[in-house]
Amino acid sequence: MGTDDCMAGHSDRKVYVEIERTRILVGNLARSMPSTILNSMIIVIVMWNVISRTPLIIWCLLNIGFTLARYLMLRFYWQGFKRSDYILWQRLLLVSFLIAGTLFGASGLFLMDSGRLEHLVFLYFIVGGMVAGSLGSYHNHLAMFFSYSITVLFLPTLILFHLGTDVTFSMAILGLVFFAIMSVNAKKMNRDLSEFLLLRYDNNLLVEQFNHEKLNTEKLNRELVRKNLRLKEISRIDPLTGLKNRHYLFDILKPNIEKAIDSFWMERSGVNKRLKDDSTGYGVISIDIDHFKRVNDNYGHDSGDMVLKQFSDRLREKIRQDDVVGRIGGEEFVIILKNTKESHLSILAEKIRHHVEHSVFSVTDNRKIRITCSLGLIFYPFFRHHPGGMMVEHVFYLVDKALYVAKENGRNRTVKVVCAERDNHDSSLLKSITADLNQAIDARQILFES
Repeated sequence: MGTDDCMAGHSDRKVYVEIERTRILVGNLARSMPSTILNSMIIVIVMWNVISRTPLIIWCLLNIGFTLARYLMLRFYWQGFKRSDYILWQRLLLVSFLIAGTLFGASGLFLMDSGRLEHLVFLYFIVGGMVAGSLGSYHNHLAMFFSYSITVLFLPTLILFHLGTDVTFSMAILGLVFFAIMSVNAKKMNRDLSEFLLLRYDNNLLVEQFNHEKLNTEKLNRELVRKNLRLKEISRIDPLTGLKNRHYLFDILKPNIEKAIDSFWMERSGVNKRLKDDSTGYGVISIDIDHFKRVNDNYGHDSGDMVLKQFSDRLREKIRQDDVVGRIGGEEFVIILKNTKESHLSILAEKIRHHVEHSVFSVTDNRKIRITCSLGLIFYPFFRHHPGGMMVEHVFYLVDKALYVAKENGRNRTVKVVCAERDNHDSSLLKSITADLNQAIDARQILFES
C-alpha cells in the first residue's frame, strides 16, 4: 500500500470515528435533554417562595424553550444528515451546548442567596448532578462535555467564591475538585470509546473486504465452473466440423445407450414387465468418404477440410434433431439414431448415400467436385429376446466390419450387419456369439448384407 493509500485510510478512519461520535452524541443528547426541563421545574418549585418569581420564571422558560429548539435541530439532523456535513453539525452542536450550559448555569446569578445555606447546597447539588450527567452522556465528545460542564458549573462556582463565606468558599473548592475528577474520567472514557470505534472500523473494514473477496471468489468459482463446462463441451466437439467427436460418443452416448437397453430389458422381462415395441431401438451407421485421400492429394488439404465440413452438413440434413452425428476421425463419421425402427435404418442409409452421391462439393479456387461414401449399419438391440446380450463395444466393432465390407466390395454402397440367430431364445448360444465375434462371422451366425 502506497503513502497516499495509507493517508487515505487514516483519513477514512478519522472521519468514521468523528461521525460515530456525533451519532452517539445526538442519541445521548435526545435522551438527556428532558433532565434539563425536569431540573428547571424542580428548581422553580423549590425556589418559588424564596426569591423573586419573575426572573425565576423567565429563567425556566428560557431553558425549556432552548431545549425544544435543540430537539428541532436534532430532527433536521436525523432527516438530512450527510457524511460530508459532519463538521458543520459538530460546530452547531458545540454552540448549542455552550448556550444550554450558560442558560442553566445562570441559576447562580439569579437564584443563589448567601443567607439561605440549604438553598445554596440544593442548587449546587443540582448543578453537580448536571455535570455528572454530562459525563455519562457526552464523554464521547470532549469538546461537547467541557463546553457544557464548564458553563453549567462556572457561574454558580464563581458566585460561591464571590459570596466569600467559609462555607461557600469550601463548596466552590469541592466543586472544582469534583469537576477535575469528572474531567479525568471523561478523558479516560473518551479514549476507551475512541479505541472501540477504531477497532469497530477496522473490523467492519475486514468484514467488508472479506465479503468482497467472498463475492469475487464466488464469481470466479462460477466462472470457473462455466469455463470447465465449456471446456468439457469443447473437448467433445470436433473443431473442424462442429460434430460430436469420439470422446462424446464413447464417454457420454455409450453409457446412455447401455442404460436405455437395460431399461428396455427390464420392461420386457422384469417383475413389472409390460409390452414393448420390439421393432424400436438404436440404429448405428458408420460412414467413410470414398477415396478421400485423392481430394487432399489433388486439391490440397484446405480443400479436404472444406469437403469434410460440407459432408457434415449433408449428414445433418438427413437426420432428426434428436439423433447424433459425430466424426470419429479423418474422413470417418458415425450416426446414432434414437428410437428408430429397423426397417427405417436401411432406408435412411440409402438416402444418405444417394444424397452425398448427387451433391456437388466446393473446393479451393471455386472448383466443384463430386464424392461418394460407404456405409455400414447395424440395429441394436442385436438379439430380439435378449436386448442386453451384446455390449455397445461389440456393436461398434461389427458396424466397422460392415463398413470395411462395403469398401472392399466396390465402395459407394451400404452394408448391414444381421444376426442369423437373432430370434433364438437360447441365451448360451447368444453368449457364444458375443464371446468370439470373428468366429461367429466365420460360422455365418453374423452376416453382412448389401
